[in-house]
Amino acid sequence: MHKLILKIIAKIYAMTERTIITIGAQQTLQIRQTVLWPDQPQEFSKVEGDEDAHHFGVILDKELVSVASIFPDLDNTARLRKFATLPNLQGQGIGSDLLKHIMEQLRSDGCSMLWCDGREQARSFYERLGFEASGERFFKKNIAYFRMAKLL
Repeated sequence: MHKLILKIIAKIYAMTERTIITIGAQQTLQIRQTVLWPDQPQEFSKVEGDEDAHHFGVILDKELVSVASIFPDLDNTARLRKFATLPNLQGQGIGSDLLKHIMEQLRSDGCSMLWCDGREQARSFYERLGFEASGERFFKKNIAYFRMAKLL
């Protein structure tokens, strides 16, 4: 019982230390490169339209540890791109919290759907958050993806 209480307290403490903020495109690049394209230069992680997108980050103990970029579409939908959490912090709910925050904000702004090209290895993560895969698996730069979408 004592260990369970300590785990609960640790989880509550970790939650209070996380802050979700709006960041600039340039601030996303290091984590994008580290997590998504570690064998490529940082410039490879830039996306056309980054300057006009909305970028979010999670600060944990004064360090940026997770990033996501939202690209609004013209039809009240939005695309999630370059969503990444530092490898040593994955599986702790940081990315889930960030994505939930983004979905709440999009919903309140009148967005009807969020979609992404999710890596096959992350498919179960997106499904746990209510995303559904559509279409067949496809490849970009030899990495398998699925189109994932969630109605907001």
